Amino acid sequence: MKFSILQQDLLPILSSVSRSVGVRSTLPVLGNILFSSEGKKIKVAATNLEIGVIKYISAEISEEGEITVPAKTILEIIQGIGTAKVDFESSGELLKISTEKFSANIKGISSTEFPVIPVAEEEGIVFKSNVLKGSSQILFAAATDEGRPILTGILTKSEAGRLDLVATDGFRLAHRKVSLDGDKILKCLIPRRTFEEVLRIIDEEDLGEDSDIEISSSASSNQVVFKIGETTISSRLIEGIFPSWEKIIPTEIKARTIVDRSSLLSAAKLASIFAKNEANVLTLKLEKDKLILSSESKELGSQVNEVEAQVEGEELEIAFNAKFLIDALSAAGSSQLMMEFSGPLSPTLIKPVGEEGLEYIIMPVRLS
Repeated sequence: MKFSILQQDLLPILSSVSRSVGVRSTLPVLGNILFSSEGKKIKVAATNLEIGVIKYISAEISEEGEITVPAKTILEIIQGIGTAKVDFESSGELLKISTEKFSANIKGISSTEFPVIPVAEEEGIVFKSNVLKGSSQILFAAATDEGRPILTGILTKSEAGRLDLVATDGFRLAHRKVSLDGDKILKCLIPRRTFEEVLRIIDEEDLGEDSDIEISSSASSNQVVFKIGETTISSRLIEGIFPSWEKIIPTEIKARTIVDRSSLLSAAKLASIFAKNEANVLTLKLEKDKLILSSESKELGSQVNEVEAQVEGEELEIAFNAKFLIDALSAAGSSQLMMEFSGPLSPTLIKPVGEEGLEYIIMPVRLS
């Protein structure tokens, strides 16, 4: 293989792909990046067997071929040589990298040992990039404890012209609903880490909001494949049955409030100072034209804070884990929130005003 490329064009590609190498793998080739010529482009790929990333970049190709080389080494070299035209030439399992003033030989591994990264087997669902950018507002609700792997995933379900993205750790839930063109069916449980990587790549690709993204799944290999511009991301799916999340959404509303998000968030953060040593519990009380947030600690003392709000329905008192409330308020993004209450021991529904299709549910804490 023999090709030439500008350092400033290759570096961002390598930086992005190298995040997906197998850092502590027992298979040495998983620590490598694959370079392969395909037509007038170079394919750059990496995988840790959980997630694989393929990117394509135009280059001056004078001889076809492929090789894998250590990701850390190639990245450090390309970072260090500075802006220049870089020539690559492979011979067996050796890759020569040279510029006008620099030359290096890197020992690689045959591309025959590099795992196949699955690609889409059939056409998937297509939507605009801003749909996935919006998924960043729900990822926080997925579990981080690997003891319940099902809850570490994001339910991704497309049916009847609608896409649902759902995350829950059993104590809170975040749901984003989006309308789609077409009625293609897709249902899979995608790891949170995959979604986080997808969001990074969307930002790196600098896609416009009207750019298309395609998701397809492969039942045979239990994989999901994202196509984002010149990038393909493949990931293993989580196996298992996701909880019946629709049953958690409250239907009987006893009280409702509309409140300024930033004011409530500031009050919740202040309450959390005194809640940290007491199971992180804060109490929210609904009264006419205001919400009262209180918390106390045997060691630190107590605090009470009033927030102006529009309140209708019953006056009630409900307790929350302060972190769960703060996470939802931080992710919402809108200037105002609607909160709907079904009672002191029932889930509370939070809807950002003006952001259709986005909602959060927080389970209350039982006060002793």
